[in-house]
Amino acid sequence: MESECFLGREWEVLEQILLTQGPEEISELPITMGDLLGDDGLGTACFYLPPDEVAVAARFLAAFDAERSVADHADELARTFRHGGIPDDHLEILSRYLKNVRDLYVAADRASEGVAKLVQG
Repeated sequence: MESECFLGREWEVLEQILLTQGPEEISELPITMGDLLGDDGLGTACFYLPPDEVAVAARFLAAFDAERSVADHADELARTFRHGGIPDDHLEILSRYLKNVRDLYVAADRASEGVAKLVQG
């Protein structure tokens, strides 16, 4: 199975939302945890999460409500924008990104595959 899930600059925000949803050793899995495959020393790193950890991440992601989790962080997110206002569709976009991450992990788990992640800081 080959699939892609692009999070753009929002990966850090999404990871912070996920970290509030469960134990750190599990809630970090979907975004930045895994075996380090390479790091360019300039802020870009590639990680690989093996199938057994993908299964843990998939169960974790399937167990929470992405929309509610994002909404619960609306006040915190608002402080990151100039004038404290969140753009109209921003919460929807974040929810959609979390659902895409969940769908990617669930599909990889069903196929008993690992997940490679490219994180650009």
